[in-house]
Amino acid sequence: MQIFKNLLLFSSLLVGAGFVHGQNTVVFEFTTDSTGNYRQNPVDVTFDGGTFDMDVRDGEAFFDGCHSFLFYTPSPICPLGATGYISRGIDNDPLLRGRGPYFSITGISSASVLKPFDANAARLNSAPPSLLPRPLGGFTDLSLSVFYNLQTPLIRQYFISRYSFTRGYTAADRSLFDGEIVPGTYIYNFASIINPTKPVVLTINQFPKLDGYRKINSQRQGLRFLNLTYDDGFAVLNPFDLNVVSWEGNVNNLIAPGVDNLFFSIKPLADPTDPLSDPVQYDGQGPFLPDGSPNPTVAIFPNFVGSSASRVLLPSPLDTSYIIPPNFIDPGQTGIIDLELAIFRPTSPVAYENSTRRFRLPVKVINPFFGAIAAALPANATAAERAADYDFDGDGFSNFAEWTFGSNPADRNSTPGSPGVKVVSSTGTPATRMAADETSSSALQYSVTKLTNPVPKLKYTIEYSKDMNTWQTVSAGNPSWVVTETAKELKVTGSGTNQDVGGFFRTKVVPLN
Repeated sequence: MQIFKNLLLFSSLLVGAGFVHGQNTVVFEFTTDSTGNYRQNPVDVTFDGGTFDMDVRDGEAFFDGCHSFLFYTPSPICPLGATGYISRGIDNDPLLRGRGPYFSITGISSASVLKPFDANAARLNSAPPSLLPRPLGGFTDLSLSVFYNLQTPLIRQYFISRYSFTRGYTAADRSLFDGEIVPGTYIYNFASIINPTKPVVLTINQFPKLDGYRKINSQRQGLRFLNLTYDDGFAVLNPFDLNVVSWEGNVNNLIAPGVDNLFFSIKPLADPTDPLSDPVQYDGQGPFLPDGSPNPTVAIFPNFVGSSASRVLLPSPLDTSYIIPPNFIDPGQTGIIDLELAIFRPTSPVAYENSTRRFRLPVKVINPFFGAIAAALPANATAAERAADYDFDGDGFSNFAEWTFGSNPADRNSTPGSPGVKVVSSTGTPATRMAADETSSSALQYSVTKLTNPVPKLKYTIEYSKDMNTWQTVSAGNPSWVVTETAKELKVTGSGTNQDVGGFFRTKVVPLN
C-alpha cells in the first residue's frame, strides 16, 4: 500500500455566519469570474485571451492530504487513517483523479439544496443584453458521492454537489470577450434536491471592470504603462538604478479599494528572447509550462532566498506606480511585468464575483557597462579607474574585458576564462563520443558565451589562425566553417571540407554604440 501526502485544496473560500467547516455543517458558495489578460507593446495594448467561469458547490469535504488505492489504518504518517471512500465522481475532479479512492477526511457537509450528478439541468438562463448566448449549458459535473466515518459504526453516504463552467477566449477574441462579458445580473438554474419539478435559481452579479487601454467612442480608457523606453519589443529596466514602473487608468469608478487587491511581479517568459511568448507563471501558484519550455520555480521578482513570496501586494489597488530598488533584479534577464487586479465583489453572503485582470509588459533587464563597473568597484573609485580601458585590479584584463566575459574587475583572482577549443565530428559530436568510423570527419569547434542585453550593444567576431601570425575572420558564408549565433552564444565548427584539427582562435568584442 502506498500513501501519499498531498494537500488537496478543497477548503471553502468563503466562511461566514452559519458556514463553518466540520461534520454536518452547511457549506455553500457560488462564484463567477472572468479573467482578462492584456499585453503592452511599443505600439498599443493587445488582448492576450481570457475566460468566463462559474463554480457552484453545495456541501464540502475537507482533506488532510493522505490517500491510497487501498484502505489504510491510522499511522504516524496519516494519523486519521482512511476515514472516507469516494464511490463516484473521482475521475471528473482534477485534484482527485489518479488518487484514492480512500482518503483521510477531517470533516464533511452534505448537499442540502442542489441535486448532484445532474449537469444537464444546469443553465445560464438570463444575463444583461450582450452577445452571450442564452440559455447556455455545457457545465462540468464535479459532484461526489462519499462514504464517511469509515473508522466508526457511523458510516453514512454524503453527496457533494459541484458544477463548473468555463468559456474561453483567444487573443483574437477581444471584441467577443467585450461583447459577452458585460456588467449586470446573471441568473442560473440548477436541479433541486427538495423539489425535483422546480429548479433552484441562483443570482450573481458581474461588476464593471478595468480592462486594457483602448479607444471607445473617441474616448481612451483602460490601464496602460507609462514613461517607457523600448528595445527589441521589451521595455528597459536598469538593475543598478531605481526603476519606477508607473501606469494609469485604475480609477475609482472601476476599483473597490476595500475588497480588490493589486499585485506586482515579474515572471519568466516561455521564450526569453520573444516579448510575445507566454508568461510561465500565473498567480504566484507555480509554473504554467508550454511543452518543451524550462521549468523555473520562482518569479524573477520578487525572488529572495528563503521566501515563498512570488508577487507583491500593493498598498492600494488605486496605486499608480511601484519602485523596484537597485540590485533586486539580475542584469541580462528578460521577463514580463504582471500587474494583477484581483476582484472580489459579493452579491450575497454566499455568492460573489472573483475576477482577475492582468496587465502585462515585457521587460528587458539591461547590463550597462558603466552601471556594472560602478557596482563592482569601490564607491571611492575615480572616473579614470572606472574607464573601459583601465585595469583596476591589475590582473592584465581591462574593465571592459572583465565585464564582457563575466569576471570581477575588482578581484585580481577573477579573470575571463578561456572559451577553449575542442575536436568534434563534422556533425558537432564531441570527439570522446565519436564512433570509430567518424574519425576521418573530425573538426575543430570554438564557442563564446555572449553577454546578455549589454549596453552598449556588442559585436562578437571569432578569428582563426594556424600559426598565431596570420589571422582570418571566421564568418558566415565561409565554406570551411559553420557559424552558429544566438542571443547567448557564438559558435564556429569546421565544415566537412575543413580537415584542420589544430590551430588557434581568438575573440574580438567591439561596442556598437
